[in-house]
Amino acid sequence: MRSLPRKIDFLQMEEKWEGLWEARGTYRYDWDDETRPRFSVDTPPPYPSGDFHMGNVLNWTYFDMVARYKRMRGHNVHFPQGWDCHGLPTEVAVEKAHGIRRSDVPPDRFRRLCEEWIEQYIAVMKRAVIRLGCSVDWSLEYRTMEPEYMRKIQLSFLILRDRDLIYKGEHPINWCPRCETAIADAEVERERRVGRLYTVAFGIDGGELLIATTRPEYIPACVAVGVHPGDGRHRHLIGGEATVPLTGRRVPIIADDAVDLGFGTGVLMICTYGDKADVLAVARYGLPVVKLVDGKGEMTEEAGRYRGMGVEEAREAILADLAGAGLLRGEASLEQEVGICWRCDTPIEIVSLEQWFMRTQALTEEVVKAAEEITWYPGWMRYRLIDWARSLDWDWVLSRQRVFATPIPAWYCRRCGALRMAEPEELPVDPKVTAPRGACAGCGSAEFDPETDVLDTWFDSSLTCAIHAGWPDRGDWRRLFPSSLHSSGHDIIRTWAYYLMVRHLALFGETAYSAVLINGMVLGSDGRKMSKSLGNFVASPEVFEKHGADAARQWVAAGGGTGFDIPFRWSDVEYGWRFMRKLWNACRLASIQL
Repeated sequence: MRSLPRKIDFLQMEEKWEGLWEARGTYRYDWDDETRPRFSVDTPPPYPSGDFHMGNVLNWTYFDMVARYKRMRGHNVHFPQGWDCHGLPTEVAVEKAHGIRRSDVPPDRFRRLCEEWIEQYIAVMKRAVIRLGCSVDWSLEYRTMEPEYMRKIQLSFLILRDRDLIYKGEHPINWCPRCETAIADAEVERERRVGRLYTVAFGIDGGELLIATTRPEYIPACVAVGVHPGDGRHRHLIGGEATVPLTGRRVPIIADDAVDLGFGTGVLMICTYGDKADVLAVARYGLPVVKLVDGKGEMTEEAGRYRGMGVEEAREAILADLAGAGLLRGEASLEQEVGICWRCDTPIEIVSLEQWFMRTQALTEEVVKAAEEITWYPGWMRYRLIDWARSLDWDWVLSRQRVFATPIPAWYCRRCGALRMAEPEELPVDPKVTAPRGACAGCGSAEFDPETDVLDTWFDSSLTCAIHAGWPDRGDWRRLFPSSLHSSGHDIIRTWAYYLMVRHLALFGETAYSAVLINGMVLGSDGRKMSKSLGNFVASPEVFEKHGADAARQWVAAGGGTGFDIPFRWSDVEYGWRFMRKLWNACRLASIQL
């Protein structure tokens, strides 16, 4: 054996072997191998932002260590990598980059801009994954915007609709006025903010009733007043009526045991919809719905003279009118939790619109049962999924009012309005571009209008376990299903881990994955989550160029346990580099003696 040289350039050596691994197909999965046990990794298809940060280094190193360990133990490892291209994040980024709104350009032009934008960042992130030394089988690489991938997503939509697990109906939903689209509960971030609590006088027979609210702009949509049946101050009013200020409309005073006796005056204004409590009250008591806010976040004709105003503008105008009428009796600061859009940070509104939904609530106990049966690293992380599943009040709203996404494969007969779903052999299809085959089964018309809504990007990425395995085209796809390992951060258990689980249970009656590996967050030098906005961000190329990928992987391996946050310190990476140097010297000494 030739002795190893005294000097080594770790960065050069890492890049040399990265190239050789790919050229030799070292990490290719062997589809024809019937001798070795199989092990499949459901790798997260990241949103290609271009930033492969140290949090990504943590996550990818974790599951790459598992993949390498399994190969050394004799397994045939299936280790793909994909890119989650579609959806709101990409559209928002393109709008910012080009200084436009999606409605400013034709849809096909906007989609091309999204595709061009995403491809450049896929290249950046792919290079980072390779540079990290991940043992990915790049022959399995996929993009969720590819027609073949979209065909499988649309097919799953048709299957679930045939089973009555997908339906279209009008229900209250979370709506982002800035993005002008529906968003799911999992896409609503909760933020503590200091707001204002206003005390307003409502009229009652022989006097007035003071009600405290944080949303005076919803007074025109008040449909009832709630009083706790155990409230000795107000329960005598139950069964009567109150007069809504500024509108003069009479609404019922009802008994509602959800009213918090200690909040404000202990009387609740029920409107459509200031928050989720209103949604529950309206459904529980069969109250009417006043559609006050439209898709652009503007007041509708139901708002009377406030019509056309934005929510904030309407609030100020209504407060001014209340004060002018002597009906604004108090104002105080209040710390409250506000729901904001996960992508643009705009406060969300709850509106009632016709959308497509998946019946996820009906599957809650199946999700819980599966979460309890599979293996978690660490074990207590399973309760994040269980608690989230049980906390959901609504079904999953699937439809989005966007452009860059998988189209919903449906048309509507222009004459009779009948719904025409695509046939499997017509997939993939964009109904805005392609007309359905044949005529309407109901009236014989050959003219159709397309479904213009598209699918939530999580509907794309929540089928990866089956698609990786070869569904629906390979007859042997269950050899790789369920996935042996699903890996993700604890911050997306409520999204990716949940959606994967509920989607595969609905389609196949089985869990999506057999085990879950959870990583924590990477903390900056100030102890806070690493973030560009906080100024504590360290990009992975900076680390790789200075100390190499193996030193960064050593930081991950020695830095903490699964599920726990890990601090990034340059000294830890430098320790990893020194460890590599000592290991090389030891190997060199051994090579001299051989």
